[in-house]
Amino acid sequence: MRDRTTAVKELFEDTALYLTYDYNLQIRKETVEAFTSGLHCTNVLDMPSGTGVISIPLLNRTEKLTLIDISANMLAIAKKNISAEYAHKTEVINADFFALNLQDNAYDLVICMGLLAHVNSPEQLLNRLSGLLKPNGLLIIQNTNASHFYSYLIRMYLGLKNLVRKQSYKLNKVTAGFVENTLQNNNLELIKSYRYNQSFLGFSNLFSNEKKYKLTREFFGDATKPKNQSFGSDYTYLFKKKS
Repeated sequence: MRDRTTAVKELFEDTALYLTYDYNLQIRKETVEAFTSGLHCTNVLDMPSGTGVISIPLLNRTEKLTLIDISANMLAIAKKNISAEYAHKTEVINADFFALNLQDNAYDLVICMGLLAHVNSPEQLLNRLSGLLKPNGLLIIQNTNASHFYSYLIRMYLGLKNLVRKQSYKLNKVTAGFVENTLQNNNLELIKSYRYNQSFLGFSNLFSNEKKYKLTREFFGDATKPKNQSFGSDYTYLFKKKS
């Protein structure tokens, strides 16, 4: 059986696959901007950083930004996105996060988007991220709630597709309750969340990225003025580590 870490690396080396859904990246970027409005940071970690589109805009109000990703191709794009004036306070690391010896209590902001579905142990990830935060540090983390009714519809749709085209790679099914309880047990307090749906259930090809972005915003609002949140299966959380 192929190692999951290797499978994830191969999956995200295909940058076109990731960047095709850039309306989701735009929504995540704007959500992080809303959650960090007015915040000035000493040490920020973005993992997995992808192309850096979510965290690089924070460079004008942070002293150091560390980008970690298992995909060399993603980080190659990220490096091009970092302007020369900010290069001195940016560290780019191409490695498996779990193989790194990062310092505990070192970061006042950790961003982790799109990873819980891919790791060997979601609990191990949540515990490790919690340990990296300074007291009063903030964690922004994304998860697709496996127990949401829309997630069941997506799995049914993908199951039907797999009857025709078999796919060996399967995403973790992580519930909102599991994420919230695990982080709260690690002394983190839930401050706020924003929810929407990533998938158009087979109708994505009918709409451009611009149209999908507009439809999502019309129905779900944004992180500053959210709407219809009970219908959203994709959660972006803001947690704060208690002092």
